[in-house]
Amino acid sequence: MKTLVSHILLPLAGALLGLAQVQETHEKFLPDFLKRFDTNEDGKIDEEERQAIADLRVKLHSEKQKSIDSNLDGQIQKSEVEFARRILRSKIDERRQQKFREIAGEDNLISRDEFATIPGSETLPEFLSSAIFEHLDTDDSGEISFGEFLGKLRDHDRLLKPAR
Repeated sequence: MKTLVSHILLPLAGALLGLAQVQETHEKFLPDFLKRFDTNEDGKIDEEERQAIADLRVKLHSEKQKSIDSNLDGQIQKSEVEFARRILRSKIDERRQQKFREIAGEDNLISRDEFATIPGSETLPEFLSSAIFEHLDTDDSGEISFGEFLGKLRDHDRLLKPAR
């Protein structure tokens, strides 16, 4: 049981929680996103490196607040948050449309064959791939339009949003 905890559960917890001082018996474990903070390259995040991470988070948070505070009064108004969300939503939609076009090609529709080229879909069982395709193809045309695709993504986004 101790081996299970020390060799599997602790590294997993470290990766999930971002704790960097988790190491396996013979091999140090540090998630890739934390390696850039390991300035002494010892495979651990020490207290100074932790402080550098905390300082960066504060700086990024401050920069984010400044970018939202459009009237520069030092306060974030509800209207400024709503405006920032609209801009972010627009950028997300643009990125989704670009990815959709890369898959769909010139006709701007995703066929079953094109759907099968989406990274990760090759590992899905056929019945699951078909079920997902049919779920996205809301008009039963045999192809997925960007509107169908976006509509289902927005439905999914709404389901994931916590209630306020």
